[in-house]
Amino acid sequence: MESCLPAKARRCKACFPQSHFGKNIIWIVCEGRAAGAHFGVDSCRACAAFFRRTLLSKRIIECASGHCGKPRVHFETNTEVLECKGCRFERCISSGMLPSLVTGEPNNTHEIPSVITSHPNIIFLHRLLVNYKTFTNDRVIFEQSFLKSSPEFKLHPFQNTPPNEQHKFDVYATEYGNISEIWIEISEYLKKFIANSFQEFLILQNCLFAMHTGEGNYRAARAYSERPLSCFFTSYTTIYRHEDFERVCENYMPQWRAPQIMPKCQETFTEIRDVLVPMFDRLKPTELEFLAAISLAMWLMGSAQINKKIATIAENYRRRVFYELHVLYRDEFKLNDSALRIGELMTLAISMEYSS
Repeated sequence: MESCLPAKARRCKACFPQSHFGKNIIWIVCEGRAAGAHFGVDSCRACAAFFRRTLLSKRIIECASGHCGKPRVHFETNTEVLECKGCRFERCISSGMLPSLVTGEPNNTHEIPSVITSHPNIIFLHRLLVNYKTFTNDRVIFEQSFLKSSPEFKLHPFQNTPPNEQHKFDVYATEYGNISEIWIEISEYLKKFIANSFQEFLILQNCLFAMHTGEGNYRAARAYSERPLSCFFTSYTTIYRHEDFERVCENYMPQWRAPQIMPKCQETFTEIRDVLVPMFDRLKPTELEFLAAISLAMWLMGSAQINKKIATIAENYRRRVFYELHVLYRDEFKLNDSALRIGELMTLAISMEYSS
């Protein structure tokens, strides 16, 4: 298998099997040893501190010559690394550090901060969040291009989107006759998200259903205030109203027109909404917490398989998620009721797994 990064900066488990949640990883910017995940990538503490300090100071740092690459000697490795602050900052960005994890706007409606700090024991959730943002970016680019070039899709009269999302996009009305084409392409991006987030294989169909029902209701609940919730995101940038269920489905699946089938299908979709949305409203999970719940839901499916090996892998991932959430709540957010909140996230994960 080809490496996903240069030899000295491999952090993909498939390419660097000795790596385990950040250990033995060389940081590409200064070639020093990574000390855990910082702002989205495994990096050294010095570059993480430099990156954070630069952004919080709001200073504009530029290389005088455009890209001088002025070297200095690294104190650990005795090799030449970047001295120019402009080039160093540019390399931090190009290597995957996310400014949004430093300067993200606080969520004043929720006690849980939306930004992960550089805690050395919070590695898997960092990786999950970074890969999800890449997954989201790929989907937005593809969907907007596809939708704008397809005359069948029309702009939805409601252009609501969840608050604090990094992308600005047009929201289109769902037409199930063509939405399947979007999901076929999305499944390829989902494969990359799974491969980069989990070392082991996951059943794609299960992940697709969990992401579809969980994310669709999660984002709609954040974007629309009316209850019962009337809308659902069928993909990242398409939406439909529950009252239009029969219209959007009948041309795509003629067999659903049968009197005993269509009402039952609509009842199932409504039931899923009525289970998940109240939980989202009560818990108000951040994006990170939602991803933790999605991860748990995916591996709940894995544990249901007969294969004992898969069940063991699933148990290990669940333990890792619980451990990192506990560290996050205890050390970073100083919550007194972290056990209660973790229990609520587990209940949400079980509900998403069941709904899928």
